[in-house]
Amino acid sequence: MSLLVCSTLGYSQERYSISGKLSDQAGAPLTDAYIYLEHTQIYTMTNQAGEFKLSAPAGTYQLVCSLMGYEKKTISIELHNDLNVAYKLGPDREMQLDEVQIKGKSVIEKVRESAYNVVAVDAQAMTNTTADLSNALEQASGVKVRRSGGLGSRTSISLNGFTGRRVKLFMDGVPMEGFGDAFQLNNIPVSIADRIEVYKGVVPIEFGTDAMGGVINIVTNQRSNTFVDASYAFGSFNTHRASVSTGFTSKNGFSVLVNGFLNYSDNNYKVHLDKMLDVNTGTYVAGDYEVERFHDTYQNKTVMAKAGFVKKWWADRFFVGLTVGELEADVQNAYTMEIVYGARTRASKTLLPSLEYYKRNFLTKNLTARVTANYNHNANKSIDTVARLYNWYGDYATTRTRGESGTNTLSEFKDNNVSATANLSYDINKKHSIKLNDVITGYERKLSSDVPLDQLTSATDTMRRASRKNVIGLSYGYRPSKKWNVNFFGKHYYQYVVGPVDTVTVGNNSQYEEQERSFQTSGYGLAATYFFNNAIQLKASAERAYNLPSAQQLFGDEVLNTANTSLKAENSSNFNLGVSSNSRLKNDDVLYIDVNGYYRLTKDFIQRVQSARYGTVGNVNFGRVRNIGADAEVRYYHKNKVMVGGTLTYMDLRNREQIRDASSSVASSTYNNRMPNIPYFFGNADAAYYVHDIFGKNNVLSLNYNFNYVGEFYLLWESQGSSSTKATLPEQVYHDFSVNLSLAKGTYNITLEALNFTDARLYDNFSLQKPGRAFNVKFRYYWNRRK
Repeated sequence: MSLLVCSTLGYSQERYSISGKLSDQAGAPLTDAYIYLEHTQIYTMTNQAGEFKLSAPAGTYQLVCSLMGYEKKTISIELHNDLNVAYKLGPDREMQLDEVQIKGKSVIEKVRESAYNVVAVDAQAMTNTTADLSNALEQASGVKVRRSGGLGSRTSISLNGFTGRRVKLFMDGVPMEGFGDAFQLNNIPVSIADRIEVYKGVVPIEFGTDAMGGVINIVTNQRSNTFVDASYAFGSFNTHRASVSTGFTSKNGFSVLVNGFLNYSDNNYKVHLDKMLDVNTGTYVAGDYEVERFHDTYQNKTVMAKAGFVKKWWADRFFVGLTVGELEADVQNAYTMEIVYGARTRASKTLLPSLEYYKRNFLTKNLTARVTANYNHNANKSIDTVARLYNWYGDYATTRTRGESGTNTLSEFKDNNVSATANLSYDINKKHSIKLNDVITGYERKLSSDVPLDQLTSATDTMRRASRKNVIGLSYGYRPSKKWNVNFFGKHYYQYVVGPVDTVTVGNNSQYEEQERSFQTSGYGLAATYFFNNAIQLKASAERAYNLPSAQQLFGDEVLNTANTSLKAENSSNFNLGVSSNSRLKNDDVLYIDVNGYYRLTKDFIQRVQSARYGTVGNVNFGRVRNIGADAEVRYYHKNKVMVGGTLTYMDLRNREQIRDASSSVASSTYNNRMPNIPYFFGNADAAYYVHDIFGKNNVLSLNYNFNYVGEFYLLWESQGSSSTKATLPEQVYHDFSVNLSLAKGTYNITLEALNFTDARLYDNFSLQKPGRAFNVKFRYYWNRRK
């Protein structure tokens, strides 16, 4: 109502236009100069012809023309009719020096200097590679991306020991939890992002989430300009990747942004096995086998479009958007390589309308408002109907029952997700500020197949599956000086769940009934930072946090992840301490160092467990888990010629539950064991060398190298089994190399990549094998109207 009233009052005043042209003393047009009315929010910028236009109600104003390197010009105007003017700016005499150095802080540097334990990855530096967002994330310290295979395979993020849904994903501050399989980190090209912010442990209240392990926020390109960015890549395993991004912003602030991308791969890389199923006898034959994956095709297509206005008096940003995507994929194997499929498939379609509103000085000075909303409709399909038993050669034998997984599945269902965020931030003065945030999310799954229920699945799947969350938070910031600041915050969590629950507590038989339950609690914490000087920063934070079970953890995915609607919320006490240094050396080289330590004690820990019989994965509440760890990042920049850096992470994640389970008093045999199937020592190093003005002016040749390391870790409990039979993943080392040639100030780009060029055998997630050596070539064209 307030917005409507304000809009009515604003438009009730007659407005007049001020148009004109700005040039230098020689008459050449001045581009990107700021033109504004003093003491108002009315402003614009000149175009390439030096022209500008803005409007305001009748009155007397001070019109200001400002451009770096030129004198500022202020003109008093009387606005009672439309005006057309022309002005010339002379050079700023104070800036007429033999050499001028302008030192400022990039957005990434400002993010790093916040009170929270956060690192930022420059995604724009990777736009000429074939990386997706999950690849870019691994450049951040403390982050390990777990993959179950090749392109499009399911991914899970480990951040300081917290994995899966404890780490929440956001895009431009909007939760990605319900975005669907067609629009995820494993298929979104890195070119869509400007930077990736990784908040470890305690996160700002603006995200308003139940994240317990941290938040990853993908900040997309929000520049208000006109551009075209198109690329195509081709590589090993018949892999194709194409993307197009284009944006347009008119003089009056109307803006359109469209992103489209396509991914396809046969994923027919070779895998190695130590035994092979004889489909005729149903027994395994030991040996050393090398075979090619034969049923793992993946393809997805997605288009993101949004239109709205920027830099208007009523909104700094207002956009409505629509994301449309579809995915089709074969399912080659379960969560164990021993179970292989030859006809099982999955598919998904996504339709996601969205809304964004952002305004500084909303209704009053120093009040910032941001509102986002989206509704995601996912149509999913899981097909497993053939009566066959396959092995890795592609041979099969006919079975008595339909369904390679043991269950005849022709499942069509719809996942509907809704998310709305409201954020208010008010700067009381330079020292005090407050923020209020509320995030509401909802989820519902419905069957949509026309197949009769007795042929489709069990009656359990006809029961309702729904979840609602509401997380509201309030924070207070105190900044007594530029040297230090502290933020205090509190959160209230609420969740409602309805779904089938197994009521049988004894024996192997299950009996389900539909049940409803709700949960609510409160959390709190603080984050503080202190600058010893311009180069060294100390950070400390503590939090009592909760992680509410996600929809996939509660209801599964109808493919390889099973449901458990009885899951309880995790709760954790988190403590973080870190120090960073960003030093500019005498020769203008830059050295960046970031070191962080942390302690986590989690109760009702949600653990992923594997069913050896069916190769599926589910989630259960485990008990108490403690994690002590540290991570570090070091980077050195020599002018614009050389960059060398790396990250290293070590974690001690252990079972601290002394009793086997809540219903007994028997001591746990795995007490103080490391938690299984979680890497605890890993890191990477990278280096780049740049040759400028090669083959002509404004051309750059870059040579890039990446070293990756993952230490050995246990797949099952370390205290179980003899030393010769313990299930482990061995130490893994692999290398990547790429060459990029950028021509005409980055307009034309070609990249050659050799990934895992030593062809190391790489495994993850219960020893699932990942691709070996791969070669890619990528072509990219980029045009930007405003350089």
